[in-house]
Amino acid sequence: MPTPIARQVAKDLIRLDGCKEEVKLLETKIDRLNDVSLIKDAMMEMHEEKDTNNQYIIKQLELQVGQYDKLSDDLRKELKQQRVKSFLWKVGTFVGILTSSYLLIK
Repeated sequence: MPTPIARQVAKDLIRLDGCKEEVKLLETKIDRLNDVSLIKDAMMEMHEEKDTNNQYIIKQLELQVGQYDKLSDDLRKELKQQRVKSFLWKVGTFVGILTSSYLLIK
């Protein structure tokens, strides 16, 4: 085999070894990128689950606020009724005292 061809064969063999190493490195890099992608997917799922939980909590809090508003309205109505009853009792008592006083004086 002539020397120039042997040199070319040696260069090609060296390139082949380099290409094999490069392929191994690229495969390793692809594996790492896949791992990163899997981690990102897992994190996205966790965030979506957390978002779903937060939405549920928000709905429950809105329901509680609605119940508190209803309770507050009921208490206001009851207070208003008590005030009216108290006023009527006071008026009735005053009228009764006036009537009794008038009848006693007469």
